[in-house]
Amino acid sequence: MAALERAWPAAAVLRRRARPPAVVWGAGVPAASANPPGARVPRSVALPNRDSRGAAPPSAPARHPWLEALGLAVVTVAVFWPTLSADLVYDSRMQILTDSFLFEPANWVPVLSFQTLALDVLDFNRPVNLASLMLDASLWGREPFGYHLTSVLLHALDVVLVWRLLRQLAPALPLAAGTVAPLLFAVHPLVTEAVCEPSYREDILVALFTLTGLSLALGHRSAPGRPDVWRALGCIGCALLAIGSKESGIAAPTVVAVAWLALRRDDRGAFWKLAGGGTAAVVVAFLAARFVLEPNPSKIFEARPSYPGGSLAAALLIEPRILALYAQLVVLPVNLCADYGLHSLAHLPLPVALVIDAVAAIAGVVAIRADRRFAIAATLVVVPLLSVANLVPIYRPAADRYLYLPVAGLALAVGLALDAPWLARRPRWRRHAARILAALAVVLGAACISRQTVWRDSLALWTDTARKNPLSFTASAGSSEALREAGRLDEAEAAARRAVELTGGGFGDAWATLALIVAERGRTDEAFAHLDRALEVNPKLADPDGRVAVKAMERPYAADLKRLLARRRAAP
Repeated sequence: MAALERAWPAAAVLRRRARPPAVVWGAGVPAASANPPGARVPRSVALPNRDSRGAAPPSAPARHPWLEALGLAVVTVAVFWPTLSADLVYDSRMQILTDSFLFEPANWVPVLSFQTLALDVLDFNRPVNLASLMLDASLWGREPFGYHLTSVLLHALDVVLVWRLLRQLAPALPLAAGTVAPLLFAVHPLVTEAVCEPSYREDILVALFTLTGLSLALGHRSAPGRPDVWRALGCIGCALLAIGSKESGIAAPTVVAVAWLALRRDDRGAFWKLAGGGTAAVVVAFLAARFVLEPNPSKIFEARPSYPGGSLAAALLIEPRILALYAQLVVLPVNLCADYGLHSLAHLPLPVALVIDAVAAIAGVVAIRADRRFAIAATLVVVPLLSVANLVPIYRPAADRYLYLPVAGLALAVGLALDAPWLARRPRWRRHAARILAALAVVLGAACISRQTVWRDSLALWTDTARKNPLSFTASAGSSEALREAGRLDEAEAAARRAVELTGGGFGDAWATLALIVAERGRTDEAFAHLDRALEVNPKLADPDGRVAVKAMERPYAADLKRLLARRRAAP
């Protein structure tokens, strides 16, 4: 326990604010023996609309709870319906349209046995995500609809899991209040990146298995001679699947430990030891294997990630600004971008960012001190962000998809806030709060639908990204290629020259794209000059098929480059 408190400081707060040992939270009504009739339940843990034992009053109206879940799932699918007709964009173009790994049946063995940890393949460290995409590949081939359908359905399932957890933690919460919080998660524009880009489904899968494991743990009921081994094994399996989806799966064992610490610490049965220890063990073992077995050097990942700002010290000064940006995007989701950079942080100087971060941290601590259930929501917000906090170099210092599970945690916190005792004693106020949140969900839903149009094809995506972050090389390079494919060569040339400028002329692919565009415009000599420059910067471009083999170039682009290379060789 001391080690847990050192690793997660809020645990010390929880111990100081311990509830009476008899109070037990879980999947439904607390155990009858928890608080005998007439026992006083402190205000900080009082359960509104319940008797002295925590049970709902006998006169409570009967409900069909799973109709709520079905309704949430239907609304979620309806909001993301436009995505079903979208193209494959961003990394999906390479992983699904170019790479053949997903389509080879022989690869099921290394994926399911986690042998990909030692293979030089895309997503080698995320075999569960690979398995998900391989299943789609076996069903749909390279048809985008099927991949989008799977992602949308998985997101709907995550929404239902947030609803389920809220019902477990706040079983007497009224219908409207209990559904509006998961709805905010369902339609928040921040989740669109993870839902609309199948290669980023990994964040949806992490949430799926983390929330499922937590729900299983909260459903445990202590009883003599009942260790609940199968439930514990379910939690362990979910933790393994979560960390096998993405590194943010470290949240799976952490949230189980926090659930015990916050709500069940007096349960010393074998279940929590097995579930807590087992989930931690499989996650640590997976991470150890991931770093020990990682192929090095890699032919696919030629360029290693770097710290934002160029060093760890610079990254530590930038990260508070990124966290403040995340807070702003949650509250005011405007200027969402597929490639954030320093330009995206210009409105958040470090002093302002530190104030925002401090306010968020203080709000979290105050909420936990008032009601320890908030510790679970806080864990779902904070821990997934640790894996992308730029303490080690990552390819994208900031991204909307990193907030997928944290937004689920925030939605859970909103639901728990509606279950606050002071608000429960004022049912009219709570109804008004639920209506305001429902109106907010409508606004967010409209913004979510609008954001999906950005992800409908590569041209829309990179045009929007270049507008939001003019300093993004990825956006300029992507725009130049998408505009060339669309036949808008004037704009394509301008974007390609911008990409060359942003890299100082030091990236061969940008010169190659400019050469292709200029050649299509009939300026052959100039095209050859740009091509020569591309080969000078990166001689590997002389072998387009080789670039395709290492997932550095898409097949149609490689075919065009091969034709231009052939013309160049034939020229005097």
